[in-house]
Amino acid sequence: MEENIKAVLFDVDGTLFDRSLAQRKVLDVIVRQFPHIFDAFGIERVAKAFADSDRITTEDFEAGAPSDDLRRKRSQLFLQLLDLREDLADAITEIYVRDYPTIDASMAGAVPLVKELSRRSIVGVVSNGLPDVQYRKLEAIGLQQVLSCIVLSEEIGIRKPDPRIFHHAARLLQLQPSECLYVGDSYASDVVGAKASGMLACWLKCGQSVTPDERVKADFVISSLEQLGEILRES
Repeated sequence: MEENIKAVLFDVDGTLFDRSLAQRKVLDVIVRQFPHIFDAFGIERVAKAFADSDRITTEDFEAGAPSDDLRRKRSQLFLQLLDLREDLADAITEIYVRDYPTIDASMAGAVPLVKELSRRSIVGVVSNGLPDVQYRKLEAIGLQQVLSCIVLSEEIGIRKPDPRIFHHAARLLQLQPSECLYVGDSYASDVVGAKASGMLACWLKCGQSVTPDERVKADFVISSLEQLGEILRES
């Protein structure tokens, strides 16, 4: 590992936790719970409405919208997109909150990499997310116990890409930002934010073909977490 890197910090959704897989699995539970409602539409239309409602509410959250009632608004929008009554919103939200964060949906290579790094370095998490689900996701994929810090935006009132959330993590670990490498799949939130804080940044590209902001360069660009392991072992 590069001598100056004393801690590797990770994003959660799309980096350690496969959010897309978990979303598909929780939708299956919802559809099975209410077959008389959803069977008439066909799974493709239902899946598109679910994905669109999640994308829209997630974009609103990332843009600074308050997290209050975020999940119910997503359920309401899901039903609206299917021209269904919104009186099912509470029941759908309850299933989502109960089941979604308990799904073992780790990103490929995430668990062995983080466990390997934890034996020779400091590992942690910095995430924009709601505490009641983020902690449970990390527990579900078996990583919570090896993390030296878990910094969540809704607990400290600062969201990525604000560099202060990265500074907060470095202070918790009693390190300088320059001694930390941050790994995430969002260029705008993860790479731009980490670089602004003084950390090294690794972009998990995940099929994206264009760098969103050419003015800010990631120190490493990878298409899989296995590649990050190789880079750090060789450094």
